[in-house]
Amino acid sequence: MPPLEALALWVAVGFYAVATVTVIAGVAFSKTALVRVAFVCAAVGAVAQALSLLMRWARVGHGPAVGYFEVASGLVLMAVVAYLLLAWREPALRATGIVFMPFALLALGSTLLVDPAAREVGGALASAWLVLHVLFANLAFAAYAAALVFASATLLAGSAAAERFSALLSRMPSAQAREELTVRFALAGFALQGVMIASGAIWANEAWGRYWGWDPIEVWSLLAWLLMALHLHTTRTLAWKGARPAWLVVVAFAALTFSLLGVPAAYDSIHGAYLSLS
Repeated sequence: MPPLEALALWVAVGFYAVATVTVIAGVAFSKTALVRVAFVCAAVGAVAQALSLLMRWARVGHGPAVGYFEVASGLVLMAVVAYLLLAWREPALRATGIVFMPFALLALGSTLLVDPAAREVGGALASAWLVLHVLFANLAFAAYAAALVFASATLLAGSAAAERFSALLSRMPSAQAREELTVRFALAGFALQGVMIASGAIWANEAWGRYWGWDPIEVWSLLAWLLMALHLHTTRTLAWKGARPAWLVVVAFAALTFSLLGVPAAYDSIHGAYLSLS
């Protein structure tokens, strides 16, 4: 990795680390100033990470689509950008960084432990369906992250320790607004992930001669999709409110994250050739 590209990546990790510490301290001690500092640090880290990815894109000739290093970096950036945009529009949502920044720090930090060497997009990878599959995977992840912002706000507001950081929560959108926005982003993520699964199936048929093979990534991705479908069903049909549907969003986001980032480490998967840790 060229020095300037590596420097930008390390700057991103450093600012994400500072953002993680300050947002945890800010929420724990109800210090709005610390939460504001964490938001600024997260934004600076996201800019640095974007610059690193753009430099890599220009160097290798393709976007973050192949190998764990690229895929993890792209997904982390999408999640952090979703959080930043929503927290910029609604400053009270900055407290939900207590969920996002540890995730961003650990996920981006994990890329420093794997081989960052660029891989050529050729053979079965050289398909328009791969581009669509990766594009909609990133968009779905961003939408799930946005739903998680509002679900996290609901869980923070309803937690036993809510009184300790009431000053941070008092200016959040109302419970009804949070739940409605959670559902809207969940629906967007559900639709986008549906396109991701369908385009991935078509690409799999081109690459491996089958549309669906119950590969671990396919199974975990389907599980995340079904969990989000359950969230939409329980909120729209059964009128669930509060913590129960919010936890479904958390679990769905965790399942999607594991399908995209955890499977390569936990399973011997056919996708390993494309999401390899080495």
